[in-house]
Amino acid sequence: MESPKLSDLGFTSWNVRGLNKLTKLKQVMNRLKNLHSKIIFLQEIHITVTEIKKVQRRWPGQVIHATYNNYARGVLILIHKTIPFQLTNTIQDPQGRFVIAQGRILSLALNLVSIYGPNEDNPKFFEDFFLTLSSMYGLNIIGGDFNCTLNPSVDRSTKNDPHKKQSRKTILQYINDLNLSEIWRKLNPDNLEYSCYSGIHKSRSRIDYFLVSQELVSKIKNCWYDCIVISDHSPISMSVQMEKFHQSPPNWRLQVRWLKSPEFVKYLEDKIDVYFQINTNQTNACIRWEAFKAYIRGQIISFTSTKNKKQKAEINELEKQIKSLEIDINNKDDPEKQKQLLILRTEYNKLTSDKAAKSLLWLNQAFYDQGEKAGKLLAWRIKKIQSERAINDITTQSGEISSDPLDINNTFKDFYQSLYRSECSPMPAHRDTFLNQLQFKTLTEEVKVDLDKDITMEELLQAIKSINSGKTPGPDGLPIEFYKTFQKQLLTPLLDMFNESFNNGTLPPTLRLATIVLILKPGKIPTDCSSYRPISLMGVDTKILSKILAKRLDPHIPFLVHSDQNGFVQTRQGFHNIRRVLNIIHSKNNTRDTALLSLDARQAFDRIEWHYLFNLLPRYGLGGKFMKWIELLYTNPTARVMTNNNLSSPLTLERSTRQGCPLSPLLFILAIEPLAMSIRAEANLSGITIGDHEHRISLYADDVILFLSNLSNSVPTLLHLINRFGQFSGYSINNTKSSILFLNKDERSNPVITTPFFNAREGFTYLGIKITPQINTVVQANYDPLMREVQELLEKWTTMPISMIGRINIIKMTILPKFLYLFQSLPMPLPNFFFKEINNAFCRFIWNNRKPRLRLRLLYLPYDRGGLQMPSLQWYYWAAQLRSAMFYFVTHSPPAWVHIEQASIAKLPLSLYLYSADFKTLKKKTINPFLKNSIDIWFKAHRHIGDTPPISQFSPIWNNARFTPGRADGGFQIWADRGVQKIGDLYVQGTLLTFNELCLKYLIPKKHFFKYLQLKHFISSKCHQDTQEPPLSCLEDIVLKHMNGKRQISILYTVLVSHDEESSHDRRRAWSSDIKEDIEEAEWATACLKAQTQTINTRMKLLQHKWLMRTYITPEKLNKWSPDTPDTCVKCLTEKGTLIHCVWECPKLVTFWKMVVHTLSKITGIQVPCVAKLCILGIYPDCFSVNSKCKTLINFGLLQARRRVALSWRDTEISSIQSWIREMAMYVTLEKLTYVIRGKIQEFEEVWAPLMDFLKQQ
Repeated sequence: MESPKLSDLGFTSWNVRGLNKLTKLKQVMNRLKNLHSKIIFLQEIHITVTEIKKVQRRWPGQVIHATYNNYARGVLILIHKTIPFQLTNTIQDPQGRFVIAQGRILSLALNLVSIYGPNEDNPKFFEDFFLTLSSMYGLNIIGGDFNCTLNPSVDRSTKNDPHKKQSRKTILQYINDLNLSEIWRKLNPDNLEYSCYSGIHKSRSRIDYFLVSQELVSKIKNCWYDCIVISDHSPISMSVQMEKFHQSPPNWRLQVRWLKSPEFVKYLEDKIDVYFQINTNQTNACIRWEAFKAYIRGQIISFTSTKNKKQKAEINELEKQIKSLEIDINNKDDPEKQKQLLILRTEYNKLTSDKAAKSLLWLNQAFYDQGEKAGKLLAWRIKKIQSERAINDITTQSGEISSDPLDINNTFKDFYQSLYRSECSPMPAHRDTFLNQLQFKTLTEEVKVDLDKDITMEELLQAIKSINSGKTPGPDGLPIEFYKTFQKQLLTPLLDMFNESFNNGTLPPTLRLATIVLILKPGKIPTDCSSYRPISLMGVDTKILSKILAKRLDPHIPFLVHSDQNGFVQTRQGFHNIRRVLNIIHSKNNTRDTALLSLDARQAFDRIEWHYLFNLLPRYGLGGKFMKWIELLYTNPTARVMTNNNLSSPLTLERSTRQGCPLSPLLFILAIEPLAMSIRAEANLSGITIGDHEHRISLYADDVILFLSNLSNSVPTLLHLINRFGQFSGYSINNTKSSILFLNKDERSNPVITTPFFNAREGFTYLGIKITPQINTVVQANYDPLMREVQELLEKWTTMPISMIGRINIIKMTILPKFLYLFQSLPMPLPNFFFKEINNAFCRFIWNNRKPRLRLRLLYLPYDRGGLQMPSLQWYYWAAQLRSAMFYFVTHSPPAWVHIEQASIAKLPLSLYLYSADFKTLKKKTINPFLKNSIDIWFKAHRHIGDTPPISQFSPIWNNARFTPGRADGGFQIWADRGVQKIGDLYVQGTLLTFNELCLKYLIPKKHFFKYLQLKHFISSKCHQDTQEPPLSCLEDIVLKHMNGKRQISILYTVLVSHDEESSHDRRRAWSSDIKEDIEEAEWATACLKAQTQTINTRMKLLQHKWLMRTYITPEKLNKWSPDTPDTCVKCLTEKGTLIHCVWECPKLVTFWKMVVHTLSKITGIQVPCVAKLCILGIYPDCFSVNSKCKTLINFGLLQARRRVALSWRDTEISSIQSWIREMAMYVTLEKLTYVIRGKIQEFEEVWAPLMDFLKQQ
């Protein structure tokens, strides 16, 4: 077998005779990989359009297809992602016989065609095909199975082909008319070779060709047939020399799958130990680390290539032998050689199919363990197949459009070299003048000392653990999984290298190098360099150091950065910004000379000047050592730009905070904070005042929005400030992409001031939320597009072969986050039909458009109550609103929007206002729609929980409608002014203060004793004549405990679910009646929870859940729906087909269950009781005591038995005991692989040894 040279472009065409079986698909893809071609034409793929994803998931590049409506015909064109083929048009034959991909590679216009000719003599097909092709611009490369010899005397072993005369004549005519060449015969005029062997006719023929335009013939260096294996056709390949075509060598990276191999891990452990034992003090730590990475890369390549070569050697040798025999037989038919050829092909197919099966076994394990859990694998199954990130054209610096990959790469390199080149001179005088007038918060000496401490081994370990797996590694190709696997051996040399680099003032070269990969920003022009977001792929060792510094600095950012900034700051989130914006728009609706200005920064992260950054950071109190660590990361960094798999030469960075570095977001928000400080302090700039607070600026990292009034002064002042700041910091805004929203309706049409900004008359998008001028249109503007998107997604996913639990996980993973973001960001009531509409969509999706068999509310419940933890959007909406209401109770520096909502009511703090009157009165007293909605949900949630106390610790004393003296007597206002605002203020450690104690603590006048008695009476009347401190309600307790914590919405949601009255006890009672045995509530809860925990496989979990919830359709049920259907058991045909009969009492099932229990008793050595409570429900009898390892085996065996019963539900016979044993053998293999991956093989042996021994005996 030959391979195209690196500078050549390899083409292959192959009739594969079906890809519908995964093993065959894997065999074919493995062989294509070995052929090294980059453009491949396949015929007879035998898959439907819905199954094309099977190929798309496995081919790294474009997949262009034409399929038929059943498992026949079908053609494909595969174009590797390294080939800059720009597709402009596709023509697909509806009969699945040809596909034409029209496009270009560089400046060369091409029509790539994969064709599968008819078996019969059909000249009309070929005439129509060539006429279609003749109308298309570009040179032609046609590859495929024409099912017709062009010259039977040399292309067919029988020397004639009388059945295809007319087709042959038509093909030859159009070859001549369209100036095509049959390239193999052109290059091999005298050779005798065949591409297809017909076992039925015992004949060989050459019917697979490449037909190419004559203009390409001179570029084709070679064309050849490989041996006939896997299919009954031979692949035909050719190599084409492309002008200016360049392919960079592939970038090496460690494939994480190797780390699953114990042999590989042990091999590397030994090599690492040897390296660091030999290399101790002969070289310095930096050189030692750099050399180690080169050494270990070599060892990895040595091990993996040896393994791969060993696997390929046998296959290559077989291919050579097969090809040699084929050539001999072509020249002279020999029955003995035919026999040898058949044996070799059989051996080849077995070898390749075994390899494919082994690969698929690991794939099966992945699906068994993770296939339908909320994670990467499920996301991979449902995600849209994205087109490759190929950049086909770019506008060069001269303004021309280039499609040359090298020109594209050089253009981007020049662009980023310019972007990362410092544009600002240090300008210390200007910079210092600007910064010196600002009041910086500074870290305490104690914190400063803490930041300056030496890096510890524990910090190193925690940083490694905290970096997410599955990320693309940096230029050295070593992923984080490598560091996690060998952390014990790598910690010391890594720390030594960091410390030595610190002392030297520079990192080793590979730690300073990054690879810049580009992601096109949504909605941007793809030919513009600035339309791409540069992500720096740093070496993991560099990222570890950055992560350590970020972890040290992160806790102190909330102190250093004003609450206006909510991006990348602990405990702060973007919804604060959005709620503030909405409140301002509502409060100042139609106010003149007032506007919101959303700034669009030019490459904000990439333009930060280092001389500014390193002058700024000490102003926050960062110490010398910590500063030196940061400067270490920014000393002589370099990067290479990757486009279309081409890497540029290194470019030097002189500014930027690199996107992809864990420390960069923190440095950026510190760098932009002086701009925010100057805006807040500028006297000539007017913000928007609501109540006692003026609002000027809100930030989420580089997303900046300003609140301005007195626009004729404020806008010029703002632009002047930004310009001054940008002169030394690098910060710059794109005026035309920045949006200004005038709050007055008339001014939106006739602005009071001319600005360089875009006039957003209809609103603008801020942090993903559409902000409209009128609050009452915001819900519709944001929810309607999302509802349409979600319904389209659910409809698209409905037909996928995914179980109900998998579908619920899809909702959790993809749908819930979309809605949850809106729930948090938009504090407004939703239309009455909203939740009904989305719940109906969810029902259709999870039940696959069938009639639901379980109530949706039951599915919301936790596992132990018989639910599947399906998310309830209504309760998540409540939880999101309740989380926002938490901030009403914040006493120190609440978010800015709280002040606005506070200003909408009089006299009382918001936390007390909630308790000052009944629900309707509270809503009437405020015009703020967001506060009204919070009040509504607050009361609804209390009613749902059933915990609405008559009096609360937060009940106000003064101005409380429920406490008449508090409203009528102004003396209680004195109490409030002196600190006695609420009932809780009257207590210390749960005990009511005496009047004297109250006077001493709060300086209450002595003459107010009667008021004290009035309060005591009020409390006792609400607390059953008791004056003990009112207990906190469930929600109040959560608010106080988790006010500053994480997972607030999850905690609130869990509480809402836990107080729902829905239950599965009707199922429990039905089973109890069927098995004629009591089932305690605790036992039922255990059984329900066990259904979701006894196995890692999602479908097995669902199987047991269906049993417990009685969802199977029995003959008895069918008869009720359709009286013509008999209600008798389909197996015994005598008894009524009730559920208990169909799973337990049928005589055939009785025999099956007895054999199952007998076999399990034999495996475990314990007499397992044959009772329905255990076999069906998984509830162990009180009298049956067994250890956890035996329980695991019994649970596994019984679960597989239930599966066999379910699979034979409609069959007249029950599954055999042998099929149950085979099923256990298959699944225990997948269990073993799971234990291997998790490094728990010893635990597997301890648990599963009895079953493995039993299976060996079988």
